[in-house]
Amino acid sequence: MLKIKNYNKENGLTMIELIVAIGVFGLVVGMTVGIFVLSIISQRRIIALRNTEDNIRFAIEAMAREMKTGKDFSGGGSSISFTNAKGEATAYRLNSNVIEKSSDGGSSYSAVSGTEVVVNYLNFYLMGQAVGDSLEPRITITIGVTSSVGSQTANLKIQTTISERLLQN
Repeated sequence: MLKIKNYNKENGLTMIELIVAIGVFGLVVGMTVGIFVLSIISQRRIIALRNTEDNIRFAIEAMAREMKTGKDFSGGGSSISFTNAKGEATAYRLNSNVIEKSSDGGSSYSAVSGTEVVVNYLNFYLMGQAVGDSLEPRITITIGVTSSVGSQTANLKIQTTISERLLQN
């Protein structure tokens, strides 16, 4: 018997195989880009939250350090006045979404919070300030801040209570 050899074999890809391969490659690249974009958005949100936390932590610690050793507190709402341990008339207030401090009785103020955060509200609640009310003097501070990095924003609400070191007589 005579065998016929077929020398007409073509090596390569058909058009359908090529289209399927390009489609699978495009799908993998699209998913990878999507994950990368989501990670960048998450990173910006984390940076905004970190800036907010660091900034407000500094502001609260600065206020708390002076208030713990202060006396003669007055005010409430978005401002508070007192005499610090050095005998200086000190005041804190919220002005144009920035926490400000005065060490000269309110003549001049300097910013305590940074420019990268917006302070939405700042409230001081005085408790136990009256002599003879048998309550420990304390101040509760509530702060709401917003920080933005790119299109990502971070909101933070903080409440802390500070008790005075000097007890009433």
